[in-house]
Amino acid sequence: MTAYQSWWDVRTEVFERSNSDGTALGQYATGPALSEALLSLAKLHDAKLVMTGAPKTSPVVRNLDLKANPPTATIEDCLDVTGWHQADAATKQVKDPKPRLSRYPATAQLKKYGNRWLIADFTPEVAKTC
Repeated sequence: MTAYQSWWDVRTEVFERSNSDGTALGQYATGPALSEALLSLAKLHDAKLVMTGAPKTSPVVRNLDLKANPPTATIEDCLDVTGWHQADAATKQVKDPKPRLSRYPATAQLKKYGNRWLIADFTPEVAKTC
């Protein structure tokens, strides 16, 4: 659970800076989850946007397999982005897309490498609400 929350803390920090390259995300994510986060960051930068505020998470561990190689975990979350907004990088004027769900379910797949859990896959279900 700590790895998941730390990933969101770093993601929030990285996405609020227009000059971030996202390197810090690699401490908490790998594979498709890292690729998606870096692509989202690049799209924000290309649009001259940043994120302001912060999302709220409410994660629950749904599955834990310590015998798998590597060990895996599944976390389900109801992500609340009510206070996390796209904003103009220069003026900080909110530029959220319309329509915009403020709460949606998401699933994270984690893998343990050595003594570290990393987010390997992250699937937001932005067409649903929770």
